Amino acid sequence: MRNKSFKSGFTLLELLIAMTVLVAIVGIVYSSFSSVTMTMGLARVDAERLRFRQILWRSFSQNLQSVYVDAACLQPEYGFIGENKDSGFGPADTLRFVSALPMPGAGALPGIYRVVSYTVTNRAETDSAIAASLPLESENSNILLIREEPFQLESQGFFHDAQGVTGDVFEQAVPVASMDVQYFDSGSNEWVDDWDSSEERRLPGGVWIKVNFARSDEDRHADYAAGIDLNEHPDFEFMMSFPLGRNVEYPFPDFNHLRYLSDEGF
Repeated sequence: MRNKSFKSGFTLLELLIAMTVLVAIVGIVYSSFSSVTMTMGLARVDAERLRFRQILWRSFSQNLQSVYVDAACLQPEYGFIGENKDSGFGPADTLRFVSALPMPGAGALPGIYRVVSYTVTNRAETDSAIAASLPLESENSNILLIREEPFQLESQGFFHDAQGVTGDVFEQAVPVASMDVQYFDSGSNEWVDDWDSSEERRLPGGVWIKVNFARSDEDRHADYAAGIDLNEHPDFEFMMSFPLGRNVEYPFPDFNHLRYLSDEGF
């Protein structure tokens, strides 16, 4: 008999089946990995936004509860000033006032008030080191720069150099798309977009702040497609009333704290 030797191997059909199974396994693994990566990304974004909400809430609640102005609202250094501005992403309002809270830090002297300002600006246009370190969606995103610096009284001949004596300047930055601030006018019972205590000679009855955080282009398009109006449903909303400005229809005419009683006299 003649011996025949056979070589073992895979048929073409077996190779095709093996490749099909391999492709299916790779697809399942990739899908699971993408899902986990996306979930981690969303969790990171939610955690960052929660942290930014906490920063805004702590800053607004502490500083606005301690707003300080002179009795007749005549000294410009104590001015409560809110300006209505716009940017490419929506309202970019600014707010500046004096807080009766002392400056933080070990080098700050007791009794030194702080000047607090909230400014929405473009990240590329600011030289703030803390703003440059933020994980923003893009270089052209807006930031809300929170600045606290020692109060200086310059009018009426009072002036001192605060550098190195009253404490350092503190800054915080939050990536935002917009900030809309409105002020309640007790005289007209309406919300207005601007306020200057030196001109109004009083504080507003309250303040209403709406902040939307920075978003990528895809997120903005997704919100628009879903019919989400960020002006009506902002990411962060804060409202506070001011007892000194509540139910005040007329300003103080002078330092004697007199108020107008009628159009004919006092």
